[in-house]
Amino acid sequence: MKDDEEHRLEIAAFRYRVIVEAVDAEGEGVTEALRQAAGITYSGPGGRELRFGLSTLWSWLAAYRRGGLLALRPASRKDQGRVRAIPADVLEAAASLRRAVPERPTRTVIDILVRKQLVKRPALSRSTLDRYFSEAGLARRALRTLGTKTFRLIESSAPFELVMGDFHHGPYVRFGPGDEARRALFGGFIDHFSRYVPEGRYYLHEDFIALRFGFRRLITAYGLPVKLFKDGGGCYRANRFLAACGALGIHLPRSKPYHAEARGCIERFNGTLKSQFESEVRYRETLPTLDELNAWFEAWLAERYHRDVHSETAEAPAERFERTFLPRPAPVPEVVDEYLRLRENRTVHKKWSTVEVEGIRFTVHPSLRGRRVGVLFDPLDPEYVLISHKGQIVERAYPQKPGAEPPLPEPTPKGQDDTDYLALLRADYERRVRTDLSALRLAPGTPAAELDLAGFVAALEKCRTQPLSDPERFEASAVWRRLRPIEPDAARAALDRVRRQQGEGLHLRVYLDALHDHLVRIRTRKGEKK
Repeated sequence: MKDDEEHRLEIAAFRYRVIVEAVDAEGEGVTEALRQAAGITYSGPGGRELRFGLSTLWSWLAAYRRGGLLALRPASRKDQGRVRAIPADVLEAAASLRRAVPERPTRTVIDILVRKQLVKRPALSRSTLDRYFSEAGLARRALRTLGTKTFRLIESSAPFELVMGDFHHGPYVRFGPGDEARRALFGGFIDHFSRYVPEGRYYLHEDFIALRFGFRRLITAYGLPVKLFKDGGGCYRANRFLAACGALGIHLPRSKPYHAEARGCIERFNGTLKSQFESEVRYRETLPTLDELNAWFEAWLAERYHRDVHSETAEAPAERFERTFLPRPAPVPEVVDEYLRLRENRTVHKKWSTVEVEGIRFTVHPSLRGRRVGVLFDPLDPEYVLISHKGQIVERAYPQKPGAEPPLPEPTPKGQDDTDYLALLRADYERRVRTDLSALRLAPGTPAAELDLAGFVAALEKCRTQPLSDPERFEASAVWRRLRPIEPDAARAALDRVRRQQGEGLHLRVYLDALHDHLVRIRTRKGEKK
């Protein structure tokens, strides 16, 4: 929001633009210029459409001739700075309430005034009363009732006891075949004890890829820090980065949002970087490439920053670091590769035994063909990928060579199995046939009349409601020979039952199966009685 003086200057400039033709005119031309200006509709500072009369324009011209552009400013209000929307007695009552209890919130003051019927609630806004309290020195912060945030210096006693990481918006660089201007971002780490910067460079993106590149270079060159202090940036919240630090035993404190004081060490370095290095880059006639920018930064870091005496430590960062730094524990390469690589899921090609990542095919062990695997890869170093299956890293896969034959799966060793499945089937079949035949051979206790073949065929034709064909006669005779002797009454009862339950004119096999089952049940019961 513009303050009053800025607003008055804006109006003065607008008025000058309206009468500028008359200012430069002479004689009768002044009158003509003002007459033309009076016939024009203008867009004022507030966006409103305005028109002015001749008398107004003559007064502006006279004021300009007396005191220049500043004389065209509108007069300030005599009651400026006063709260005009609230009566004086109400303001005094509000001030008394605040003085009596300095911790009392403004909303509570308003509620008391309303309940005392000194003012109506809609007529008194919190912002208006807060502004009055601020001008009168009665704001709660001024009365020290809200408390004040205090900050203490972070202490560290040795290099890499505390390392701070951050990203910083840098200068523009040329990028791509069209020399497109892109904003470079500086990502770096600083040792709190020595103020030495062991790793730092400019990137085109602030993402996990940039973070893992710098972080991997940091820990492989210098070892593991005890603590890595970071802000709440998205790349620092990446699951794989948090998992890597947890697996490596690095504690990750972080600063609260909008509290740059907690990152004072690296924020101070960013300020030095901006004033000493990036200012020189910005004043160059042409934009550098990203590689040129990093080359210049490397030289500035080694020749200037690391050699200058730091105001906090009274030593040059490089000298203090080299004098006190002790070798740190080296990280396990497999753990670093596993957690700091990007991960995507892929299905191994069933024929070629490959997985494709970033347009590159990697040859996987043939035993994983058709299986879903995890691929851990480094987009900046496609030399190999790690293949994980069922939560474990199983192999390191390399790019497929042109013309190479896909690896063949190893033949499955033939097991020692003496089981003869066909023999088991044959034994079960013979056992079932013997059981059926033994039931069929059960003879009745007393000789009974036997149903001959002609009667058997006639009974079946009655069920079928039509003569049997030659193949049907052949099948019926085979069943008659296997079931004989057949009691006429039993056969008639079985066929009558199936005709009642299922109907006539069905397939011959329906009646033969029903007759077979009925005779077996009858003969089995008779055999059990004996």
